[in-house]
Amino acid sequence: MNKRIMAIILAASAGLLALGIMASEREHESEREYGEGSALRYLGDPKNALYQQDCGSCHLAYPPALLPTASWRAVMGGLADHFGDNAELDPARTGDIIAFLARNAADKAGGDYAERTWRATRGRAPILRITDTDYFRGQHHEIPAKMVTGNPQVGSFSRCEACHTRAVAGSFDEHGVRIPGYGRFED
Repeated sequence: MNKRIMAIILAASAGLLALGIMASEREHESEREYGEGSALRYLGDPKNALYQQDCGSCHLAYPPALLPTASWRAVMGGLADHFGDNAELDPARTGDIIAFLARNAADKAGGDYAERTWRATRGRAPILRITDTDYFRGQHHEIPAKMVTGNPQVGSFSRCEACHTRAVAGSFDEHGVRIPGYGRFED
């Protein structure tokens, strides 16, 4: 094999190795963010597929650890007027999703993010919007509204997936934030 081809093969191998290392580092960041396996365990829950299908068809199927059980029960109990839309489901499906959310909610999940959310909401009336939690506000207070609500590519702080590149996988690590039209955001 000539030297040029060998150099290309070595460069490609090094690139693939670097991508593997970066993916591994992201997994560890997610573990640090949530606590090892805890708040992300919902991904392996058999009812996650149902939740993704029914709730994720309209918006990000938010990780259950972002709200406590009482809040999820309140949200699911108001599907006839779900933030201005009728999102009613078959009662059996609704029950399955409520049970799924309750098993994986902030007060049950463990891990850093879930525990902070639980501490910030404990003893309060159920909070219906993740964006209304003290923990969420504390994490997003430095982001100018023009970058989110004034940004037609985002529109609302509730559209996590617009800026958090790994939100669908349950990761909201700040290193994965890319605000459309602005790029990476560093606080």
